[in-house]
Formats: sequence, structure tokens, C-alpha cells
Amino acid sequence: MEVGGVYQWKQRGEEHLFNPQTIHLLQYSTRKNDYTAYKKYAALINDQAEKALTLRGLFRFRNVAKPIPIEEVESVESIMKRFATGAMSFGSISHEAHTTLAIAMNRIGAKSNSGEGGEDEIRF
Repeated sequence: MEVGGVYQWKQRGEEHLFNPQTIHLLQYSTRKNDYTAYKKYAALINDQAEKALTLRGLFRFRNVAKPIPIEEVESVESIMKRFATGAMSFGSISHEAHTTLAIAMNRIGAKSNSGEGGEDEIRF
């Protein structure tokens, strides 16, 4: 029988960040409210440097000698204006998702694109 896909976990396959052990610890810790189990899960997920399973594991933080003065940091309002959603037509995603994205972008002063499918008439 053919394998169902390249992302299926295999016992002797390549390492994956989300595997039976990490998924079990996450589910168990949340169901039982077990902080010790969660800490085991977090240790496996957060230590990216050892196995380099994600791009994050390849990064190293540099210590910056001096922090940037807050006056030189761009305002939240000007940053938010650059946010945008992709062009997703009204027919490609649910009414709820389409509406929620438009509301969120309007609230932060960003841009949303309704795609080629238009918008719900109640938004006019």
C-alpha cells in the first residue's frame, strides 16, 4: 500500500518537530492541566538548536550593546498601515473568515483585498 504523503510520521523516518511524543505531551498536559508534562513538551519544542528541525533553530541572537531609543522606533499606527491581507475572493473562504479579516484590517487601519469575487452586499 502506498504511503499517504511525505509528511506522514514514520518510525525510522526523518525527525519532525511535531511527532507522537510532542503531540502526546501537548494533549496530555492540556487535558490534565499538568504543568510538568507541559514543561517536557516545551523543552522538546523550544530547543531548536540541537536538531535544527526549523529555520528558527539555525538563528543565533546577537547581544546589542545599546538598545534603540524609543523615540527612534516607528509608531504602531504607521506600522499597522502596512499590514494587508491577500486577495481572497468571497467564494474561496467562508463568509465568517472573509468578514473577520475585513473587520480586523479596518480596525487597525490596514488594507484588505476582497479578491475577484466581490463582497457581501451588506458591506456596501
